[in-house]
Amino acid sequence: MSGSLLSVVESLDHIYERVVADPGVREADLVSWVGEALMALEPPVDKRISREARRVGRLALRLREFWGRPEMHSRAPQDWRSAVDEALGSRGWQPTLDIIRFGLENDPSPELFEEMQYRFAVVHFRPWLEGIDYLSYLAARDDL
Repeated sequence: MSGSLLSVVESLDHIYERVVADPGVREADLVSWVGEALMALEPPVDKRISREARRVGRLALRLREFWGRPEMHSRAPQDWRSAVDEALGSRGWQPTLDIIRFGLENDPSPELFEEMQYRFAVVHFRPWLEGIDYLSYLAARDDL
């Protein structure tokens, strides 16, 4: 599951990137892109993952509204991630962090652990389990 969850998160990030590049994108396209992102998972898709993916879609609408205003579009940062930060703040990244957290809790992998460390810092502005490696994390989980 970890590879497919990472693919979903990557696709959801790409929705933000596409909206920043073209704030004129239609709402129907956003809905379609969220559905396409979830297709990387085997059905049935867990409702928590679906909920967070829909949240990305709603946040993408806000992103579109923010950068779609004529006075804003011309001053969008070069990097789409910075544009997301400016428009949505850290809450823009919370849904994908929650998807990664779900994956790490249910089917841990080194890749999900690494992604969790990265996204946690983006959302919370502090490290997650600083100084702990994946094997130590697994050992601590087994002790619970």
